[in-house]
Amino acid sequence: MSISHQYASRYTSDKANAVYPVEFVVRAFLGTYPNLHMPRDQYEGQRILDLGYGDGRNMPLLNNLGMKIHGVEIAEDINLHIRTRMKALGIHTELKVGTNAHIPYESGYFQYVLACHSCYYVEPGDQFVVNLTEIARVLETGGYLIASLPMMGSYILKDAKPLPNDHYEITSDPYGLRNGTVFRVFRSKHEIRRVFSKFFCDFNLGYCNDMFWGIHQKVWILVCRKKENKT
Repeated sequence: MSISHQYASRYTSDKANAVYPVEFVVRAFLGTYPNLHMPRDQYEGQRILDLGYGDGRNMPLLNNLGMKIHGVEIAEDINLHIRTRMKALGIHTELKVGTNAHIPYESGYFQYVLACHSCYYVEPGDQFVVNLTEIARVLETGGYLIASLPMMGSYILKDAKPLPNDHYEITSDPYGLRNGTVFRVFRSKHEIRRVFSKFFCDFNLGYCNDMFWGIHQKVWILVCRKKENKT
């Protein structure tokens, strides 16, 4: 079964309407920290892409912020299910089928892109830079990217197969969903800046290192802005 069918089956089998946002996303949009600079009084009416939104758990938060919510997922079954879920919560969304490397929106359409546990999935034969180029394309100049990125030592990388340029093929997903997929993993803040600086600036970097009863999740958390294209 393809990963799109596996994820569609997982998400559509969840019939609950209540969903709860990821902690780092709440902190990124609403928190006050010395090394984070977000325009918290300017979210109203801004277009945001929730890239690889999964079960839609961050959408109620984005709606409460007054943002115009757009989402991209890998299967239309997911879009149909989450559209219905959000409608029951009184939340309007525009949801489309796409991938990290193929985002079905015009260039510069969004003021924000949220990539919560998503942008590092790399399509077969591609490199992460393809994803990054596409994300930058749909962001307006000065727009914000809020993302998480895998760290070495995270549970999902157990027995993963190393590939060139710090890409890894997942082989031992305890949830049985992602085996065979390719992740781009980052070893340091310096590496993140080096890779992302082709398109982005104003880096605000942190990390989460959490042990959830046998699941050791380690991710970088990133807020940055799209650079002006000087070509």
